[in-house]
Amino acid sequence: MITIISSLVVFLVVIFIHELGHFFMAVKSGIKVNEFSVGMGPKILQKKKNDINYSLRAIPIGGYVSIEGEDGESSDPRSFANAPAIKRLGVIIAGVIMNFILGLLILIILNTFASYRIVDVVPKSPADLAGIKPGDRIISIMDKSVESSLDITEMIEKSDGNPINLEIENQEGKKTISLEPERDSKGIYRIGITHGKSYNSSDASIKKGIINGFKDFKFYFSAILKGFGQLITGKLSMKEVSGPVGVVKAIGNSFKAGLVTFLSFIALLSINLGIFNILPFPALDGGRAVLILFEMITGKKLPSEKEGILNLIGFIILLGLIIVVTFKDIVQLF
Repeated sequence: MITIISSLVVFLVVIFIHELGHFFMAVKSGIKVNEFSVGMGPKILQKKKNDINYSLRAIPIGGYVSIEGEDGESSDPRSFANAPAIKRLGVIIAGVIMNFILGLLILIILNTFASYRIVDVVPKSPADLAGIKPGDRIISIMDKSVESSLDITEMIEKSDGNPINLEIENQEGKKTISLEPERDSKGIYRIGITHGKSYNSSDASIKKGIINGFKDFKFYFSAILKGFGQLITGKLSMKEVSGPVGVVKAIGNSFKAGLVTFLSFIALLSINLGIFNILPFPALDGGRAVLILFEMITGKKLPSEKEGILNLIGFIILLGLIIVVTFKDIVQLF
């Protein structure tokens, strides 16, 4: 039950934010919006304001925005189809941008309260011999402040084996330790520590949160993009791809692992949804954006009938892939 509830919350948040982007940009662009809905299925509540129907629906999975003329011709001068190409492009990509913003904000908040502490020390390593213990925090290396786990790794690797000074903080206070990094089997300089994040309000720093939030966003974005690239080129097998069932299971596991892991997973999923939607494939936001860009460059607009057929084909292909991956996930469960 916890897995189901947590999954509904996650899907509601990431899809709602995506649709909110489309809605906000359409309204700001003067394009007519017929309905903005939270949830799917039968209506529970509905209120009309400024000629827009705001509704709450029974199934708490995401939501949607109904824009006049988005999926066909319309005689309304304020319809999506009759809007300038640049405004239509803005509406299309706004959902993706909102997913990226959500992921980035979560990562900034998490990093604001995060500090990097030593999780483990290898016996007889330079760190062990220097008296470094699990739970210690590295404040600076060679008088350069440490803002992230990546900073620690990079500074040690760039030492070239020369002695380095580490400012360490623990329950006893602060102290400076000098040691010489050693080369590992791959020829990389290490001091024999494993470091990870801990979260404490006393370590809060907005500056650190913003810097490391952007770093984590870049890491997530690059890793997801690389994964899609490997999937397209065949370097990544479909067996390694999760469908709705696999995602629900992962959401449940992240929720059970704690708030930080759960929020990190929401950030990852939101960024993933944004990248997936911007792929230049029919039926996705990216596919529609490509058609609008083509129109802006050539001055020729694809007839709505042909665009509809193209999106339908893309939707059928995507639906088929979802069914295949879902079947694979169900087989793995049993």
